[in-house]
Amino acid sequence: MAERAQGGWVFASAPGTRPEPFTLVVKTAEHWLGPLGLAGWDLVVVRSPGTPAAGLVLVEGYRRTGRDTYLAAARRAGDLLLATQLAPGGWFSELPVYGDRTPWWFRATAGLRPMLDDDITPGATRFLLALWEVTGEPRYRAGAERGIDLLRRSQLASGAWPLDARPEWLRRAHPHYEDQPALNDGATPFAVTTLIAASATLGRPELLAIARRAGNWLVTVQGRPPAAAWAQQYDAAGRPSRARAFELPALATWETRHAIEALVALAAATGDRRYCAAASSAADWLARVRIGPACWARFHDLTTGAPIYVDGQGTRVATSVEARPGYSWMGDFGIPWLLARLGFESGSPPHRLPGDPGSCPQDPRPPRPLAGARALTAQAAVLLAAESPPVDLGPCAR
Repeated sequence: MAERAQGGWVFASAPGTRPEPFTLVVKTAEHWLGPLGLAGWDLVVVRSPGTPAAGLVLVEGYRRTGRDTYLAAARRAGDLLLATQLAPGGWFSELPVYGDRTPWWFRATAGLRPMLDDDITPGATRFLLALWEVTGEPRYRAGAERGIDLLRRSQLASGAWPLDARPEWLRRAHPHYEDQPALNDGATPFAVTTLIAASATLGRPELLAIARRAGNWLVTVQGRPPAAAWAQQYDAAGRPSRARAFELPALATWETRHAIEALVALAAATGDRRYCAAASSAADWLARVRIGPACWARFHDLTTGAPIYVDGQGTRVATSVEARPGYSWMGDFGIPWLLARLGFESGSPPHRLPGDPGSCPQDPRPPRPLAGARALTAQAAVLLAAESPPVDLGPCAR
C-alpha cells in the first residue's frame, strides 16, 4: 500500500502536505518552484531505510515465500532506480520524480555529487545485483555494474571512500570535507561490503582486492586500544576530523559498528585474521562505552572517552536535550545485535538497517522514530533477521 504506482517509496508526510526535502538541491527547488505550482513531483527516498533497502527486503521475502507480488514490487523499484541512475553511475539521497523520470535541473546538479553514504549508491547497487540474481534480466546487472564502476573510480588513494563521488575538477575548484575519507553514515564500510558481495556474485576477484585496500585503511586509522574505535571523518593524513559544525572530531559508535561489519565480511571473504583482531578490539570498546543495557551515545571524546553532545553552532553541551535537534545523538544503533552476533553477548536483539538508530530509555529527548515506508522497511528487516539462521562468522567466531 505504501508503494508508488511507478515504483519506489516516498518520505512520510501528514495528509494533505508534501514531504519536507532533506537535501539543499531539492529544498531550493521547492522554495522557488513550489509557489509557482511547478513542484508537483513525488519525493522518492533512496537513503536507507529507503527504496533500495525496501527492494532488498522484498527480494528476500520472495526468496523465502515465492510470492510473485513481492518480486513484482521489487522489480518496479529496480526499474525506477535504473531510470533515475545518474550519469556517473550513482544515485542521490532523494529523487524528485514525475512518474519514473527526474527533472533536468536535478540531473544537472545531483549528477555532480552521487552519494556514497547512507547506503545510497552501495545499497542501490546491491539491490540491482539481487534483482539480477533472481530474475536473470541483464538490465539489472548492467545498472549494478555502473554503480560498481563508480565505486571503483571514486575510491581515494588511501583506500577509503568520501561521502560523495564529486568529479576531480570540482574537488579542485571547491575543496570540501565531503571529499575526505569518511565512515560517516557508513560511507567506506558500505562500499566495502557491497564490493565483497559483487565480487562473489559476479566472479570478479579484482573487486575483493579493492575492498581489501579499504579494509587495510580501516586497520591503519583505527584508534589504539582501549579506544580501538573509529571516527566519522578523517583528513587526508588519516587523523580524525570534523564534518558539519556539530560533528566534531570524536570516536563514533554507530560508525564503529559499520566498520566492524565490514572487517568481519573481509575476514570471511579472505581468511585474513588481521581483520578479526581489529573487529574484536573495536567490539570490546563498544561493550565498555554503553550508557545503558541497549543504549549508546553516538560520539565520544578522543582523549577522555566521555560522551559528546553538540549544538548547531558546534559548541559542546551537557546532554542530548541541548544538542542540535534532528540528529541521532543516542540510540542502540544495532550494536546489541552486532555484539550478540560476534559472541560477546547472548540473546536475539533486533537487527538495524543502516539509517535506523533504534532508541534507548536513557535518552532524555522524545524519540524521533522513522515513519511511513521507511519504518515499515526497518521493521520488516528486523523480522527477517529474527527468522534467519545464525550467521557464519568464519574466522571471526568467538
